Amino acid sequence: MLEMVSPRRWQLILMFIAVLFLGADGPDAVARRNADKQALAELQAFVGSWRGAGQPRRGSTDGAWVEKGDWAWKFTADSAALHWTSRDAKYAGTATLRPGSRAGEFQLSVQPTAEGEPLLYLGQIQEDGPLVLTATKPAAGQPERITLRTVARGDRLVTLYERRSTIGEGFTRLAEVGYTRQGSQFGKGATFPECVVTGGFGSMTVTHEGKSYYVCCTGCRDIFQMDPAGVLAEYRARKKKEAEKAAEQDAPRDKSP
Repeated sequence: MLEMVSPRRWQLILMFIAVLFLGADGPDAVARRNADKQALAELQAFVGSWRGAGQPRRGSTDGAWVEKGDWAWKFTADSAALHWTSRDAKYAGTATLRPGSRAGEFQLSVQPTAEGEPLLYLGQIQEDGPLVLTATKPAAGQPERITLRTVARGDRLVTLYERRSTIGEGFTRLAEVGYTRQGSQFGKGATFPECVVTGGFGSMTVTHEGKSYYVCCTGCRDIFQMDPAGVLAEYRARKKKEAEKAAEQDAPRDKSP
């Protein structure tokens, strides 16, 4: 017979798990994780499941392929990152996107194959929208520059892989993959529920005290389940600030001299 676990013991077990998750320095670890999450917020539209078609040359099916993949949040005790996974990608089997060491900088660690060495790319979000990252150390047969851009209100993701040109100092196209978000209403003008953790497209549900809420990925689901009350408190505070900001913008301005 299995021994029944008392409510007090369950509470102690959950507290122990929370300490392991949050880390020994508690609030400081959470602050670092929130800073990472805030830095990556501009790239929230990446999160989701995608189905794409790759082409070495635009408008040609020669050498084309189909691939599926997922961008999801990945949280640890003191960090947040965006993680890409694909079983059939040609250039990026897995990848982790984190804030860089300098303001506005991002770093992308790419694992091309199970056997290959990971490649590191650094870059920034450009004024016209795309995230452009350049390899710190070129590798034979691998892209030397990666550009990621979302279009169609986040329902489309375009990833451009380039290599350095043999003529001049520019780059030439290696391949491009155009993805469509799975489950989206691309072209139908639909609206979607909001993730309570990051504010992104809510694609799955979680529950707390009998009520259902939306999250955008498994990483957000896990952090919600660890501290649902804390997540919901942050979500409500964020929505309150958004409402106050919207009210200020809508308020009539005093035009008196």
